[in-house]
Amino acid sequence: MSFRRLRALVVGLAAGIGLVLCRVYWVGQNAGYAQSALQQTEREAALPPDRGNFYDRTGRLLTGLADGWYALCVPGSDGYAELLPYVSYAEQTELYRRRNDASLFFVPVDRDISALGIPCRRLAQRYLPLPIAVHLLGYRNGEGQGVAGLERAYDALLSASGDEVVAACAASAQGLPLTGSEPVFVTRHTGTGQGVALTLDADIQRLCEGIADLHMTRGCIVVLQPDTGEILAAVSVPRYDPNDVAKSIAADDTSLIDRLLTPFCVGSVFKIVAAAAAYDAGLDWFTADCTGSVTVNGQTYRCAQSRAHGEVNLRAALAQSCNCYFIELGQRLGAERLAAAARAFGLGQSIPLAPGLQSDAASLPSAAQLQNAGDLALFSFGQGALTATPLQIAAMTNVLADGGLYRTPAAVQGVRRADGSITPNEAPEPRRVCSAATAKVLRSMLHTVVEEGIGSDAMTGAGACAGKTGTAQTGQFDADGRELLNYWFTGFYPADAPRYTITVLQDARQAPETSSAAVFADVVQGLHVLDTAAPKATPYNSRLSA
Repeated sequence: MSFRRLRALVVGLAAGIGLVLCRVYWVGQNAGYAQSALQQTEREAALPPDRGNFYDRTGRLLTGLADGWYALCVPGSDGYAELLPYVSYAEQTELYRRRNDASLFFVPVDRDISALGIPCRRLAQRYLPLPIAVHLLGYRNGEGQGVAGLERAYDALLSASGDEVVAACAASAQGLPLTGSEPVFVTRHTGTGQGVALTLDADIQRLCEGIADLHMTRGCIVVLQPDTGEILAAVSVPRYDPNDVAKSIAADDTSLIDRLLTPFCVGSVFKIVAAAAAYDAGLDWFTADCTGSVTVNGQTYRCAQSRAHGEVNLRAALAQSCNCYFIELGQRLGAERLAAAARAFGLGQSIPLAPGLQSDAASLPSAAQLQNAGDLALFSFGQGALTATPLQIAAMTNVLADGGLYRTPAAVQGVRRADGSITPNEAPEPRRVCSAATAKVLRSMLHTVVEEGIGSDAMTGAGACAGKTGTAQTGQFDADGRELLNYWFTGFYPADAPRYTITVLQDARQAPETSSAAVFADVVQGLHVLDTAAPKATPYNSRLSA
């Protein structure tokens, strides 16, 4: 080989080596290639985020109490077959679909199976095996976002509560774990640890849920604390399973309706407002002769079963729920005064409970409607265009229980921080509706309703109660053409110094097997037992998870 040819060969080799080095340098500086290489050498899977919880007024967990588990599926392992007995049917299908994936992923399992050599991580079940306060708490969609109730109202706060955890594993370019490389759990982001503290008392809530399940097919029970307006229990039936909302949608059984916040025809519980208006107008002396019916503007209105009550005053008219008396009282009061009293007691106004969550404002008859004597007559005993939610009726009744003050009902104490302390919500100032003296007299009258009047089903051995019955026409009819009615009882216990305000509604029914007054009595009896029972050594959370 000549020197010239040898020199050309050496120059060519040097140039080739230079080009290779330049290419290596360029590849090394390219972020896309670097990321691709990283993806070929590491695999990771994210756990669903652990969501912040709801707590009752004493700090007891209402969500996130029961254990749940997620197992990690690793490509190339025997875990797929081993997992099958521990996952749901739907997850078995998903497991089979992803059996050849070259990536890690998590699957929910029914227990901790780490003893089988499969990496597992605890992630609490959102709802208890027997869910509590489902309508107030609400539910989430398939992506874990709150879409109803307090889950929706506090979705952002609850979503930011849990840590962001991933399982990471070194892998080959084919996605298989490298020999000797075990998956490790890594916290990518630390959550706030915040939750939401509610005003509910879990014991009272469970008590009312049990009573509702025993006696009611459709309806609502709400319990307030008189001196704060806080909601201690809120039950709507039928209830739904927050883990299977689709079942209720398919059943179309009204179980997704939160009756606490939904308007219903009111009936005679409104006579509480008319009685207070009578005192405010100086008409507490008013008496009327009830013959069983009264005619106003050519229209005849009747007492229940056309029963004639004779000469009645305000106390007797409340005790017997005399429609004729209250129609004549309404004519004397006038539309403006009676409507103003209804507004003062909170009717016709929405009640806010949380961001984006409030009761329906329901409806009061308009000033134009009340110019008609017939509409005023209907309004006077709670019929016609008047509707109200059970929460509004409870707040209305609570005015008398709290000495004449209106307190806006509350469902949330505040945000619970990670250390267990609470940033409290600011409660609206109470406002004076009637004098303490008037409230005391009216409490006495409602005690007479129970002791001597048509509310006798509300009597218990737990002590004196006070309250008012109500039966409302709805304009709805069953298949046989019979009108469906709403059956109310609202009152407080004890009668002289109330600790609880309680409202019961059974809606769109023929005569219920158990009257709403009797349901009220069962609630009172249960509250009496809770109040007098010795403190239990077993934590409530343990009893819930049993």
